[in-house]
Amino acid sequence: MNFPRFAFNNVRRNSRAYMAYFLSSAFMVMIFFCFAVFVNHPEVEQIQLGKLSQAVMKIAEYVIFVFAVFFVLYSISQFLKNRRREFGLLLILGARPGQINRLIFIENMLIGMAAIVSGVASGLILSKMFLLFGTKMMEVQELPFYWPTGAIKITVISFLALFICISVFTLSMIKKSQALQLLKGGSAAVKKEPKVSWVWSFLGAVLLGIGWYALYMGRLTPVKLFIAAAAGIAGTYLFYSQISVLLIGWIKKRRTWVWKKVNLLWVSEMAYKLKDNARMLFLVTVVISIASMSAGVVIAMDEDNRDSYLDDPFVLRYYSTNESFVKEDLDHINRQLEAAGVVYNQFKVESINKSSSHRSLKYLSVMPLSIFNQIENAIGLNSIPLDSKHGQALLVYDAAKSSPVNVDKPIEIVLEGGKQVQIQGSVGSKALPYMGYINTNLLIVSDDLYKQLRAQEQRADTVYFYEVPAWNSGSLPDEASQEYRLGVDIGKWNEDHDHGNLLSIRSDGYIKLKLGTALFRFIGIFISLIFSFASASFLYFKLHTELSTDAAMYRALSKIGLSTAEMKKSTSLQIGLLFFIPIIVSTIFSLVVLAPILKMVYINSYYKPVLMAAAGFLALQMVYYFIVRAGYLRHLKRIMV
Repeated sequence: MNFPRFAFNNVRRNSRAYMAYFLSSAFMVMIFFCFAVFVNHPEVEQIQLGKLSQAVMKIAEYVIFVFAVFFVLYSISQFLKNRRREFGLLLILGARPGQINRLIFIENMLIGMAAIVSGVASGLILSKMFLLFGTKMMEVQELPFYWPTGAIKITVISFLALFICISVFTLSMIKKSQALQLLKGGSAAVKKEPKVSWVWSFLGAVLLGIGWYALYMGRLTPVKLFIAAAAGIAGTYLFYSQISVLLIGWIKKRRTWVWKKVNLLWVSEMAYKLKDNARMLFLVTVVISIASMSAGVVIAMDEDNRDSYLDDPFVLRYYSTNESFVKEDLDHINRQLEAAGVVYNQFKVESINKSSSHRSLKYLSVMPLSIFNQIENAIGLNSIPLDSKHGQALLVYDAAKSSPVNVDKPIEIVLEGGKQVQIQGSVGSKALPYMGYINTNLLIVSDDLYKQLRAQEQRADTVYFYEVPAWNSGSLPDEASQEYRLGVDIGKWNEDHDHGNLLSIRSDGYIKLKLGTALFRFIGIFISLIFSFASASFLYFKLHTELSTDAAMYRALSKIGLSTAEMKKSTSLQIGLLFFIPIIVSTIFSLVVLAPILKMVYINSYYKPVLMAAAGFLALQMVYYFIVRAGYLRHLKRIMV
């Protein structure tokens, strides 16, 4: 038997151990190749957002490749660590260290080349479906199939270089070890009770607390975000290596429950598994957390975009900064709408900005009652009476937030310039941010009082709002809708005749952000699948390495009365905890981290997006769990007496 044949037989005999690693690597190659097919498509620049799609998918390729580097490096190092006894035996039988290195290199390259060939082949088969699925999700015109020579070259060269470099690098992990050391490295020593340091456990809890404090105390800054990330990552590792084992120890002290049926067996084993697999569980949690947070952000942006469109009653907003061209611009907009047979309402809204003496109302936009009465129906509010003689006012705030002040009884405030105003009540409106009042509240005063306040200011903000009742039916527009097509025409005209006045179009903003989030959602699905597949691969390999130890333990226990059903229950609980604890922890982390970040960009809905992303990962993890559990139990059943 020649040397390459010996290496091939080694891979074939260990196929069960290598399978998850091979499938994960092949899946990464396939997704990388499919993205390369899209990026290098000759017609991609002709579709809407084509250049953006190219740029984002190139970044996605880099992300996949960098992740593949760490995944392959970690996987190969674990394989080598668990084959140390085999290498020790080969050295005793006369193999030279150089031959061991050559064997490892050939084995790694065999798996790597098989993954590249399988990934590219499956990518070629699925590339047409990938292009069709991508254009459907992004709602752009379909891209035809082409023979992706460039994508094949990029994929093969990139991953071949990756496997060669990492295969050479990993040789340094065993080259200096002696035969006796290698033999000891593979032997199963008697397990000692896992030790826990109270100091490290306390430090882990403190680090997690620091991460929470950095996110929620005061204004969130990039420095605080970095501190939260660093403290959270370090705290997560200590949670698995120290705190979780401490919790298991606390559970073991509850003897009335632990000493029932198989509870003693799986609880005792869980302490060892958590301690032994702390690094792996930590990696899985970090990977799933990153993917879950990314998915949560995209889902939150998509939902916020939809809600923003539905809450915005105005199809057009024209901000006047150059009075010389206002009439000309408005006349053209009106003619365009009338020519299309659109029934519309136009509102001229004027307001001024004032600071006040109240600490919760430092900055206010002030509007006269007569103008407010014109737009009140459009923004979903009712008429209000105000006493001009007593300086009465109404506070309008963003309904997505709570009222900045309690107005159960009238509140006296002093506006900039010394004018005293009495706030009689407050009311929330979802439309307020879409009128331009994002970080401020709106104060409605009588016309007489407004004239007095206006006289103190050099200028006022003037905005022209257009409402089209027929387009506020609760349905969302697409690129074929009249609102979008007319908005695009008006927008192009405004760009060609730019006079310094700003035109904002509701449907245009909605469609552009919708296409952008669709692109990120499309890419995110495949990267999340890679992360999920890789995390399951980590768990599978760890369980496979522990299989012989568990088999010996269950065989011994079966001789003294442990039934197959009890073995199934104990094993299922242990495997389930290893698979689902990272999902629970990553979901909690995602909720904690995303809440302040999304609030910072005025997105208040974060529970639903994060839970939707977590549900997706949970569903995938359940599939992996049942597959791995079935194989594990099948092997253990064979050794039961």
